Amino acid sequence: MFDDLRQSSAAIHEEEEELARRSLVERMPVFKDLAPQQRLVVALLIFVNVAVLGFGCLLATGAMMP
Repeated sequence: MFDDLRQSSAAIHEEEEELARRSLVERMPVFKDLAPQQRLVVALLIFVNVAVLGFGCLLATGAMMP
């Protein structure tokens, strides 16, 4: 009983180590087919989105006056 538990725990640990060794692009197949320029555009769009949402939250809470 404990041997089965130990083996399953070891298998899960090995899978986690394998995932950690793979690069981010290999773990996210959505971005795997994109060219580096396209990935840069996606990253910039996400950055702008976060900046606009953060600015909106600051305005909504009154922490910053326009």
